[in-house]
Amino acid sequence: MTESDKTKLQSILRKIDALKKEVEELIGGDNEKSTKKPEVSIEAKALIESIGALSTSDLETRLNTLGHKDLGDVFVAVGGSSGDKRKPKAWLIERIMWLAKEFSESHKSIRES
Repeated sequence: MTESDKTKLQSILRKIDALKKEVEELIGGDNEKSTKKPEVSIEAKALIESIGALSTSDLETRLNTLGHKDLGDVFVAVGGSSGDKRKPKAWLIERIMWLAKEFSESHKSIRES
């Protein structure tokens, strides 16, 4: 293969790349997968924002009304592992209660004494 053949092939490759980009633009952009995280529901967001103001019994009542996905989102928001958000609903509620209320209240009472 001579140098002129290599130059012609490189020119053809550049033209193919340009044509590929034009075709992708006409189709509607790249076919790359979206990496957006799923949105947290409105109920879960409201609960996350009001956890500090709720009493322990009110928090437990509100947690029992949430679905499993929302409980997983609340669990991660209060400091739980995202790998554990698929555990059973009762386990999630218990861990959220511990992380959000009992743990911090226990430490507060120890510091005050």
